[in-house]
Amino acid sequence: MWGLMRDAEKSNLIRRAGLALLSFAALVSMLIGVRHAIQYGSHDLQWMGARLVGQHIDPWQEALAHFPNHYPHFSPPNYLHPLYLILLPLGLFTFQSAEVLWVIVSVCLSIVCVLMLQRLFELTRTQATVALCLLWMSSPFRVVLEVGQMSLFELFFLTGAYLAVSTAIGGLALGVSLVKYSFSPVAVMLFLFRGRIRFLLYAVAVPLAGLVGVWLFVKTPLLKLALEPFAVSASPTSVSPGFADLMTLAEHSLKSHVALASARQFAYGLGLIGSIAYAFLLSRFRLSRSAEFTLISVASLFFVKHLVYDYVFLVVVLCFALTQKNLKTKGILIGAVLAFWFFLPLLDRSSMSNASVYLARLAVNCCLLALLLAFTTYLITKSARTPSTTAETDR
Repeated sequence: MWGLMRDAEKSNLIRRAGLALLSFAALVSMLIGVRHAIQYGSHDLQWMGARLVGQHIDPWQEALAHFPNHYPHFSPPNYLHPLYLILLPLGLFTFQSAEVLWVIVSVCLSIVCVLMLQRLFELTRTQATVALCLLWMSSPFRVVLEVGQMSLFELFFLTGAYLAVSTAIGGLALGVSLVKYSFSPVAVMLFLFRGRIRFLLYAVAVPLAGLVGVWLFVKTPLLKLALEPFAVSASPTSVSPGFADLMTLAEHSLKSHVALASARQFAYGLGLIGSIAYAFLLSRFRLSRSAEFTLISVASLFFVKHLVYDYVFLVVVLCFALTQKNLKTKGILIGAVLAFWFFLPLLDRSSMSNASVYLARLAVNCCLLALLLAFTTYLITKSARTPSTTAETDR
C-alpha cells in the first residue's frame, strides 16, 4: 500500500517538474516573440488600414495606387471591411503604442483560444496547459507576434462559431472570422451542404454591415468598395507564397511553363474546387463539433494559401490528439503538429534563396500536410461510421 502511494507521489512530482520546465520554455519563447515584435515593427499589423478609415480615406485605393500619400511600409489592407471598423480604436494610437497593444491582445487571445478549445474538446487542465505551452513554444506563434498577424483573432472567432450554443451567436462569430477569408471556403461550403442557411445568413450579415459601415466613412461607390479587398489580395506582391498548401504548390509548379496570371488563376480554382469537394465529403458524415472543427482546420490550411503564422491553427489538431485513447494514433498526430511547428519552419527559411530547393521543400511540406489531412479524415470518418459515435447536434 505504502509502495503504491510512494509511486503515485513520485509520478506526480515528475509530472509537475515536467510541466514547470515546459512552462518556463513556453514563457521564454513568448517573450522572444514579444521582443521581436517590438524590434522588427509588426509590419503586418493592420493599423494603417484602420487609421486611414478613421481619417475617411479608402485604404484599398491607397494600396492599389501604391500608397502615393500614406504609409507605404505597412502591410496592404487585404482583409474585409468589418476588420477595419473593429480596429478603429487601434488606429487612434500611434503605431508604436498600437503594436504593443496588439501584442498584448494576441497573447491574451492565445490563452482564451486554448481555454475555448479545452471546453470544446473536454480536455483536462493538464492537457490544456500542455497545449498552451507547446503553442507558445512554436515558431508560428512567435511569427504571429513578430509580424502582428491576425491568425489568433481568426482562431478565436472560428472556435467561437463551433462553441456557440445558439445559431445567432455562432453565425455572427463565423461572420467576423470571414474577414480573413482564406479560412472561409471549406467551412462555409460545409455549412451550406448541411443546409444551415439561417446560420450562414447571420454570418453574411457581418461583412455586409462592415461594408456599409466603411462606406459611410470613405464614400467610395459601394460596389467598387466591395471588390477592392479582393483586388488588393490579387496583386502580385500582396500575399507571399504559402508554407505547405496546394494553391502555392500549383502556382509555383506552373509559373515556369505558363504566364504567372494563368498559373495563379489555376491555383485559385484548384484550391476552391478542392475545398468544395472536401466539404461535400464531410457533409456525408454526422460528426461531433470538435471532430468537424479539427478537419476544417487542417483542410483550410491545405487547400488555401497560408503562411507559417497561420499554422497556429494546428493547436486544434493538438487538442484532438490529446483526447485520443490509442497511443500510436496520439503519437502520430502530435508528431505531425510538432514537425510543422518546430522542424519544417527551419528548413523553409534555409531554402528561400534557391528557387528549386524551395519548390522541393514546398512539395515535401504539402505532401506531409496532405498525409495529415488524409490520416485525420480517415480516423474521424471511420469513427463516425460506428454506432457509438455521437451524432452532430443542430447548432
